[in-house]
Amino acid sequence: MKALLLDDERPVLESLQGKLNLFCPEVEVVAACQSVDEAITILNEEDIDLLFLDVNLNGESGFDLLEKAKGTDFPSLIFTTAHDEFAIQAIKHAALDYLLKPIDAEDLVKAVRKAGARISLEQAAVAEIASKGAPKKLVIPTTEGMHILNVSEIVRCESSSNYTQFFLKNKTSVLASKTMKEYETLLRPAGFERVHKSHLVNLEMISRYVSADGGYLLLTEGSTVPVSNRKKEILVQHLKRL
Repeated sequence: MKALLLDDERPVLESLQGKLNLFCPEVEVVAACQSVDEAITILNEEDIDLLFLDVNLNGESGFDLLEKAKGTDFPSLIFTTAHDEFAIQAIKHAALDYLLKPIDAEDLVKAVRKAGARISLEQAAVAEIASKGAPKKLVIPTTEGMHILNVSEIVRCESSSNYTQFFLKNKTSVLASKTMKEYETLLRPAGFERVHKSHLVNLEMISRYVSADGGYLLLTEGSTVPVSNRKKEILVQHLKRL
C-alpha cells in the first residue's frame, strides 16, 4: 500500500513513518507533507492508497484538503489528531479510522489492516466487473432522471466535484451524479484509460498525443485533455497496441 502522511509537525511525521516502517512493512510511505497544498500536489501525481491526515495544520485544517481536492478519488482516510472533538466530522468524511496522538502502535496496525481489507474488496469488485466483459451501454443517473448512453458514443469523461461529465461524439454532454472512480471501473474493459486525475478517455477517440506543454491529447471531436506525468508511459504503451 502506498501512503501519504500530512502533519505540520516534522517530529510527528518522523514518528509515524518510523512506526509504519517497523509495524506495517506492507505500507510504503510515498511522501510526508507539512502543508495542504504540498499534499494535494502528491495526490495529483501519485496513486495513493492510504492518507494519514492531521486535523490541525498550523492555520489550516485537514478538512481544508478534503474541500480543495473535491473531485479527486480519495484513498482510504485515517485522521490523526491530539483531540477527539473532530471524530464526528471525520466520520462524515467517510474516514476509515481516527487515531489519537500519541499514536499507539496496536491501533495503527489495526487501522492499516482495515485499509488493506478495503483495498482487497475493491480489487475483487474490479476483477469481477472485468470478467463480465466490456459494457455496451451505461445507465447514467442525473438530476433529471436516467440517461442511457452507448459506450461507443462516449469520447471522454471529466471529474467535476462529486459528479462526472460525459462528453459524446455528437458534442453534447451529460452530467452524472456519481464519481469518476465508479465509471473508470466499468469503462476500462471497454478501452478507456485514466490519463489524468480528472480525465478518463476513450482510447479509440485519440487523434494525437502532443508532448509539448507538459503533454496532452487531441481527441477526434477537437477537444484537448492533459496527461499527467505518471500516466504518460502507460498511455504510450496503450497507444502502441491500438
